Amino acid sequence: YGMKERGREEFVKSELGSLNPVNWTVSDVVSYFTSAGFPEQALAFRTQEIDGKSLLLMQRNDVLTGLSIRLGPALKIYERHVKVLQRTHFEEDD
Repeated sequence: YGMKERGREEFVKSELGSLNPVNWTVSDVVSYFTSAGFPEQALAFRTQEIDGKSLLLMQRNDVLTGLSIRLGPALKIYERHVKVLQRTHFEEDD
């Protein structure tokens, strides 16, 4: 992580009601992806009513095909955000 990346992540986290994605509302999920630089794609999460719990359960295929967003952004969203949130969340559960 570069310094800038970490700074942005802290900013994104502080914008949310909770650091734990399990507690995120649909609006929190939309804010997260908007802040992460995917405002257009964030709307798909609202349309599909994806809250934090749903986000943590999403498979790669759900993100790539279930949200009806373009493949390029969908891959970035999954690899850089959904997968990372899931990994962090499920590791903390141990």
